[in-house]
Amino acid sequence: MVIVVDPTQTSQWKELEKHCSFIKENSLQELLSDADRVRFLSIEADNLFADFSKQLITEETVNLLADLAEHMNLNAKIDALFAGEIVNTSENRPALHPALRMPPESIVEAKEQNVVPLIHGMNERTFEFAMKVRNKKWLGATGKPITSVVNIGIGGSHLGPYMAYKALQPYSLNEIDCRFVSNIDPTDINTNLHSLDPETTLFIINSKSFTTSETSMNAQTALTWIEKTLGENTNAIYQHFVAVTANTKEAEKFGFKPENIFSTWDWVGGRFSVSSSASLAVMIAIGPDNFRKLLDGCQMMDEHFRTSEITQNMPALMGLIAIWNRNFFGFPNQAVIPYSKSFEHFPSYLEQLEMESNGKNIDQEGNRVNLETSPVVLGGVGTDAQHSFFQLFHQGTTIVPIDFIAFCDPTQPSNSLSQDTIRKQHEILLANCFAQSQALAIGSKTDNPNTSLGGNRPSTTILGDRLDPLTLGQLIALYEHKVFTMGAVWQINSFDQWGVELGKSIVNDVLDDLTSAGTNKDHDSSTASLIARYQMRRNL
Repeated sequence: MVIVVDPTQTSQWKELEKHCSFIKENSLQELLSDADRVRFLSIEADNLFADFSKQLITEETVNLLADLAEHMNLNAKIDALFAGEIVNTSENRPALHPALRMPPESIVEAKEQNVVPLIHGMNERTFEFAMKVRNKKWLGATGKPITSVVNIGIGGSHLGPYMAYKALQPYSLNEIDCRFVSNIDPTDINTNLHSLDPETTLFIINSKSFTTSETSMNAQTALTWIEKTLGENTNAIYQHFVAVTANTKEAEKFGFKPENIFSTWDWVGGRFSVSSSASLAVMIAIGPDNFRKLLDGCQMMDEHFRTSEITQNMPALMGLIAIWNRNFFGFPNQAVIPYSKSFEHFPSYLEQLEMESNGKNIDQEGNRVNLETSPVVLGGVGTDAQHSFFQLFHQGTTIVPIDFIAFCDPTQPSNSLSQDTIRKQHEILLANCFAQSQALAIGSKTDNPNTSLGGNRPSTTILGDRLDPLTLGQLIALYEHKVFTMGAVWQINSFDQWGVELGKSIVNDVLDDLTSAGTNKDHDSSTASLIARYQMRRNL
């Protein structure tokens, strides 16, 4: 039974409120004059370094936040997460994404079954299949090897795998063209199918439930496209389609053979499934060895999160500082700016991970929460973002805390550019990243109000050695556990998403009216007028 305590009514919360009043009397410029500040406000975890010294905090803040976390039983909740206990209370499930990267000798039970052998067995199946495709041993219906792979999925079946594929594209096999389709907008699948050869294209239908309408429709469109070329009686679905799902029965109804179905499980949420068979397309692209390194990186951060003291725990401290910014300073937004073109899709992935997890207004007992929960997460890639929306970050009336993410080494050497050119441009990239964090923190006082920047705008800088599979795994787990920390302290369920269901249930009624002559369903006046206008204006 979950015992819910309102964090805002604790003595630890009250102490933080008093402390926040003190912090507001200081500026980051004053705080950063302490030469030891970076030493006690930074954490190194393997090859990741997180500098929190440009946040509006002191060492005392960290200790007070740790006191709050301890009072809210964060350590016990971390233990429960890793032990496979029920942490998704509304669906009565564990959240076993950490088990996806545990060593084979580990024991984690769900429904009285050790899930670790299941996971490792499925990994071997997916790795074996990936190698068949990479080695041209998986042939299409006409005997030609696969040269193109299209992942069809949405939400967690798209955002995580797509982010990982783009981040690790320099490690990908050039002979295989990987594409990703998510949107029901026909432009998406039409654009992605353009220039592909049906005889050499493999589709991965990636859906945990296998009932998601967008994915089902796009899968049917892909099958029709294949059969138009190869014919309906070629059993093309057996050679050109595989499924990744937790609902094997629905996949079999669609026509998949059991051997062409790769499992996920209901105890892994879609947005937490990057380290599972949901990333089959990524495994094909970068190969099993590189994907194992990604899993190793996740596991390294898992162990750091599980075993480190809160004050020296990178994910926990990130989550606690996010609570500090959201609840004590009242900042409603959080930006994530990677200074890496390869990593430009990481903010979109985090939008789902953070807002779908912690965008909740009730606690674990179903009571309305007494505090603000998830900030609005936004982002872009540096340096492009500097020339887009950084004006608001520097001089806007809303203060936006920022996570800067950068890497000491360029992604990978290029055959087109000299090493000197690559290093020079990369150092300019890093200089921009570090300069922006300094400008936001310190500002610049001038006599001209137009050019004066007040500074005192908080940020964290996360610095990795390079964007490789190991580091990507660390970053994925870092943010997964940051999100868990926030939910644990707020006493909310970070592993359900009931808010997205209502819109799904209304769609069919709206669709019925869009495709009929009149409006037969009960709609509000605005929706009814939009339907009527569409009916009047379509096919003009």
